[in-house]
Amino acid sequence: MNELIYIVSFIFLLIGLIGAVIPVIPGPFISFVAVVLLYATSDLNITTKMVWILGVFMLISTIGDYVLQILGVKKLGGGKKAIRGTIIGTVIGLFLPPFGIIIGAFIGAFIGAKSESDNFSQALKIAFGAFIGFVLGTFVKLAYSIYVIYFIIKLLFF
Repeated sequence: MNELIYIVSFIFLLIGLIGAVIPVIPGPFISFVAVVLLYATSDLNITTKMVWILGVFMLISTIGDYVLQILGVKKLGGGKKAIRGTIIGTVIGLFLPPFGIIIGAFIGAFIGAKSESDNFSQALKIAFGAFIGFVLGTFVKLAYSIYVIYFIIKLLFF
């Protein structure tokens, strides 16, 4: 029975890793589900404290993904309309996988920034801020998912 649990958990870990890069799949959450599954059903030495720690970091990486886009817009001079455009573009982009979320946030930030000012280059700069925030958020999610895989492999084999 443990082998089946390990296989299912490994599949969750792989989907979580893929989801860290593909925005439509909640990668960190799926990776965390693998940890909870192993914690609840296997004899691996996963402590309750570690489950809580990984859960908190899962929330931070998931929320951080969206916050980093907004911070990218703000840091490069975007105002409320650019931030709203980023959020709206991201939500619309969720329905246009796999690249819709990237393009949606970029276009949304651009339209929002352009409505605040007629400066094309400034609006483009703000849109790139949304893109940079997206890339950083993806990196954070990827780092989390890779760490969870490392953590499980370390418990299984060492």
